[in-house]
Amino acid sequence: MLWFLKSLFTPNIKPMNVISIHKKAILSNYDFLQTLQPHAEIFPVLKSNAYGHGLKQMVKILRKTDAPYLVVDSFPEYQIVKKYSNKQILLLWETLLENYRNFNFHRVTFCVYNKKTITTLGEIGKDINVHLFFNTGMNREGIQEDQLVDILEEIKKFPTITVEGVMSHLYSADEIEYDGIEEQIKKFRTMYYKLVDYGHAPTWRHIGNSAGIFKINDDFFNAFRPGISLYGYSPFASHAPLHKKAKPLKPALSVSSRVISTQIARPGEGVSYNHTYKPYDRELCATIPFGYGEGLPRAASGKLMMKCGRQWIKQIGTICMNLCTCKSDAEVAIGDKVEIISNAPDAKNSMDQLAQASETIVYECLVRLDKSIRREII
Repeated sequence: MLWFLKSLFTPNIKPMNVISIHKKAILSNYDFLQTLQPHAEIFPVLKSNAYGHGLKQMVKILRKTDAPYLVVDSFPEYQIVKKYSNKQILLLWETLLENYRNFNFHRVTFCVYNKKTITTLGEIGKDINVHLFFNTGMNREGIQEDQLVDILEEIKKFPTITVEGVMSHLYSADEIEYDGIEEQIKKFRTMYYKLVDYGHAPTWRHIGNSAGIFKINDDFFNAFRPGISLYGYSPFASHAPLHKKAKPLKPALSVSSRVISTQIARPGEGVSYNHTYKPYDRELCATIPFGYGEGLPRAASGKLMMKCGRQWIKQIGTICMNLCTCKSDAEVAIGDKVEIISNAPDAKNSMDQLAQASETIVYECLVRLDKSIRREII
């Protein structure tokens, strides 16, 4: 009743900028990835605000899937998943030792790769599940092979700790010429069987990321952790043979804004900071409240196409902190909707096109999208 009364007195403010999350695309991607590894389970990776898609929105979309775990990277993200889903949570990165007591141990499993964390979890004295993270070649995090026995000896001190899973991460699986997967898998197996010799029987074995789902054909692994592919983007370059295999993936995010100003720029004049764009003729310019503060990289200035109604409009001049300007060949009016990013993979304003114009990768463009922009499930 309280929420209903509150809603009566809360103004319905419509935002200028909206990120739309296409539910059917996410669920289609989930199902497609599952067909690639039918013997294994899918652990959706929702770290970094679900790759910019909105953690709360993604959790709601994935409620009805059969995913055993939702994967996040921090305590704040754990809190959001716990609030909006009944699924189990896999905390990918470690946290400060003093923070572990604040978790609900019935809902969370910890990825662990150092002895101090094992000791801290053991001393809490409650039943706690962990996935041991093996370093099989990334050399970024994980238990080194020569550290494993020491870790296992520490675990022996604490019967409340259950090694429910073992995991690692592929370091170059998206490359065309890459033969390191088998080497990593071999190292993983060696460490795994050493763990088994200590009397552990982990339920889960997972090393594969999005690229690994397409490349690994080994039923030893019974879970995979897709990130970028879950959101509809191929982990492979467009010229890579496996890129075609990823064609069924459907981008799930689109971004729109509204025209807030129209100006006439004349020959000899310039547009935006430093007049990096100067018209040769009289041009109609439309400005939208979306700049690098919202996630549109400044490096992409002058290289982007957007869509207003049926017409394509070119972004011109320097992208500002919260504004950017486009030139239009047809009449535009204040309040007109502008599609900044399309979820159509081959569109002139796709996320892939933004990444190319920004000289970076799709991953970075997605996570740059400002968290304060409203996300709407459609």
